[in-house]
Amino acid sequence: MATIAREVVDKQRQLKPPTLKAMIAERDRLTAETGHYCGVTELTLRDSDPIKYERFYAKLHAAVLAARESARFVAASPGSREMGECLWGIATPEGDTLAVSLGFLSHTVIFPTSIRYMADNDYDVNDGIEDGDVFAVSDGLTGGVPHPGDFYSFVPICVDGEVVAWAIGINHLMENGAPVAGSWATFSVDTFMDGLVCPPMRTGRKLKQESWWRAIWERRTRAATMNILDDKMRLAGCAMIHAATHALIEEFGMDYYKRAIREVIEESRRMVVDNMRSTLVPGTYNGCAFRLVKYKGLQNVWSHADKNTLIHVRGSLEPNENGVLLDAEGSSKWGYHSYNATPGGVDCAVFLGMINSFSHNTKVTAGIDLAVQRNYPRGSIYNPDNEYTSNANLWAQTVALNSLCFGAVSRAMFSRGYLEEAFTVDGNWGAFQGAGTTADGTNYGFTNFEWLGGTGRGAWCYKDGEPLVWAAWSQMATIGDAEEFESTVPPLFYLGRKLLPGYFGYGKYRGGPGNSAVHWCVEPGRHVALTRPNGGLSCTPSVGIGMSGAYPGPGSFMISARGTNLDKLIEQGETPRDARELLEMIDDEKLAVKKLEIWKTDCPELALKDNDLFVDAAGSSGGWGDPLDRDPAAVVADLNDGMCPNYAFVSDMHGVIATQDADGIWVLDAAATTARREALRAARLAESVPVADWWQDERPRVVAQDFVPEVREMYAQSLTFDKFQREFAGFWQLPGDFAFAEEATDE
Repeated sequence: MATIAREVVDKQRQLKPPTLKAMIAERDRLTAETGHYCGVTELTLRDSDPIKYERFYAKLHAAVLAARESARFVAASPGSREMGECLWGIATPEGDTLAVSLGFLSHTVIFPTSIRYMADNDYDVNDGIEDGDVFAVSDGLTGGVPHPGDFYSFVPICVDGEVVAWAIGINHLMENGAPVAGSWATFSVDTFMDGLVCPPMRTGRKLKQESWWRAIWERRTRAATMNILDDKMRLAGCAMIHAATHALIEEFGMDYYKRAIREVIEESRRMVVDNMRSTLVPGTYNGCAFRLVKYKGLQNVWSHADKNTLIHVRGSLEPNENGVLLDAEGSSKWGYHSYNATPGGVDCAVFLGMINSFSHNTKVTAGIDLAVQRNYPRGSIYNPDNEYTSNANLWAQTVALNSLCFGAVSRAMFSRGYLEEAFTVDGNWGAFQGAGTTADGTNYGFTNFEWLGGTGRGAWCYKDGEPLVWAAWSQMATIGDAEEFESTVPPLFYLGRKLLPGYFGYGKYRGGPGNSAVHWCVEPGRHVALTRPNGGLSCTPSVGIGMSGAYPGPGSFMISARGTNLDKLIEQGETPRDARELLEMIDDEKLAVKKLEIWKTDCPELALKDNDLFVDAAGSSGGWGDPLDRDPAAVVADLNDGMCPNYAFVSDMHGVIATQDADGIWVLDAAATTARREALRAARLAESVPVADWWQDERPRVVAQDFVPEVREMYAQSLTFDKFQREFAGFWQLPGDFAFAEEATDE
């Protein structure tokens, strides 16, 4: 009898589906042992019947594409419907991406973070995971989410009690309930100020949310109606994928399905690695960028955060036989500010360039994840050893790390002779956000995504960059409809929304111009106030280099003009339409302003009254090549069409001499231009200093650690990481144990 009982137990164990933890462990073991995803060394299904194989994948892909194009028109906020700030995908039971819709693709690499957390904490064992359950995730540490403004819905797809896939929907919220209203809590000092942050948690069953979940949106966010619409949108798309996947398994059979999903990922991994080998030149591509956190004087409640911090973004891209290595060692440590990142959040940024560069001719799956090895040292800003750091605004500096890596790929392709693929990469985004109370006491929150949705594309190696068509985080750049944003923020109306002349990086080929808008406050009700997070700042370039001698794009800035006589100006039929016009009207004393502020860093909350103005500018991009090599005819064309309105500046920049005729048309003086350029080149040589002399002059300053406090602290942090310490000490010929002493802060 005992023998029979044991046999029954053994059979029951065999029939019991594997746990998530067991499936992940097996995937990791097979991948590590063989070097191929899940041990798939031969693509047997693809090779034996390629038509059936491609039909299988086409149905998967069609499901996620249909989810996006249907769900966002069923229920969605303007950010998701108009701007396309959303994505749907399907993943393996371990969370590895199989197919994704259009949208911000790089989120695909962080799906496994949430699944691994649920597996490690026995969600399926202790609580059970059933077909059609709904899980919500917005936490960076446990879910990999870039920032709490991005919200994820996970729906398990189960057959006979076994998780066989996950349907996933993502969107960027219009408001996420932090003390700083909007999508990015710009002045958050720890995760407790980040807004609605939740680890993976079940919020519904059988494709229906629980009643209490609606109450969370209503009580913990300022844009409850929009957030509830987006929640319905995500779930509607997941429900479509859920149904399509069950139908797919019914059609192809479970055995085929389980093998095919592994082959799809392995196939794309091979293609990505092959693309890397054929486009990259072996070597180490180093880059750096800097991002200022200006909190001094603005954090009067949290004394430990009342300081300015200069973030050092350090990255190298190193091709190898398995793909590439991204090494961020040497970047700053984490701090008490909102610009920290978790590894998942960093991945979400840097894979923007990786996917766009290497998945262009293959399926977008977890294969790209396997081809990029990452080193985010523990304790750094990209992998904090404090689990409570804020990551509310990590996008402001992680996009710079993406630009370094994406730019390295562009340089490599240029070296290979791929001219049409070589351009200057910038991610100089901007947005504004806030909250208000209408006259009847209704509260609301908002985010305006327009300058996040479309930016200027950097110059190519053979032509000027274009305006508005570029968004590294999405294939579909769009600035959305002004009317949508006006309805979202009732007191703010557009007076202008246009390209900003002269607002780009100069070079032989100039970058695409950035954008500017003028927002007019009318009848603000009881209260309206906004802040503005952004990528680049006007006090530092977004990335530390120009391509082949060009200038990087100028950073974002904003202007608040409070206490104006705009009503009088309107009576005269005049209004400013961009930042340049606003400042010119003030200089000409047409527009009177009681309090004018030009913000070159993230601004604190700005309360607006009737006739106050808020003006923003963002989206500029860098140039390519020496400005003195620019075609003089192109310079004159920019003068005549108003893209470069300041002749004196343009003449100094490009060495072009031109005069205006009786009709005000600029005409090139070719001979004078040739002479002017020769003189400028001679002046460059005259003022240049040999590198050896510069090194001798600068080294004593380095030895004495003679830097402003923010730079000194930046070096002190970066030098605690071995790789950067070796590079720094080696370059300046310093002792091997050289280190900067961190100065004590006033607490």
